[in-house]
Amino acid sequence: MGYDFELDGLASLVHPTFDLESTRGLGTIALSIDGRRVEAALIPGSQSCEYFLDVHPDLDGIGGIDARGELDRRERVFVACDGDLVFVHLRGCTHRIEAINALVKAQKDAAPSGGDDALRAPMPGVVVDVAVTVGAEVEAGALLLTIESMKLQTAIVAPTAGRVVELGLSAGSSFEQGAVLVRLEGLDTEEGEPQ
Repeated sequence: MGYDFELDGLASLVHPTFDLESTRGLGTIALSIDGRRVEAALIPGSQSCEYFLDVHPDLDGIGGIDARGELDRRERVFVACDGDLVFVHLRGCTHRIEAINALVKAQKDAAPSGGDDALRAPMPGVVVDVAVTVGAEVEAGALLLTIESMKLQTAIVAPTAGRVVELGLSAGSSFEQGAVLVRLEGLDTEEGEPQ
């Protein structure tokens, strides 16, 4: 049985592959991610939310050497959970991972667009810099603000084009996990288009 996940807006299908025997030790699991088989282990670190992710491509299967030409690697990651959402801080970027519920996704896709989208804090921290003002129209991927959590800075970017309708905090403000940082309102794409 496979599971659908969304990583930074891109869907992936993940299958646990119980038939692959791991020789790498206890805690290592085998996965097929979009058809690529890997073995991975998540090892707790010494700090809160700190982990080490050991990744081992399946050299006998379709995985082979990874895109950077590495056979095995260890990555330091920080992980925070908010319900079904998991935020992973890796190599200076925070990634949002969400398990996709097929029924909820179908309902969301059928809902009319143009609602507002609240961007919430993935973990407690402080606002370092605010790059937008209320009323500003932003493109998808535009920098909205920079936060710092666990001594790591993270850029909060617009997931879609929209208008900033609320800034929850100013530079220097502290916040808790789940606090609304920015609220965007979808732009009416038909407005202003040539007829």
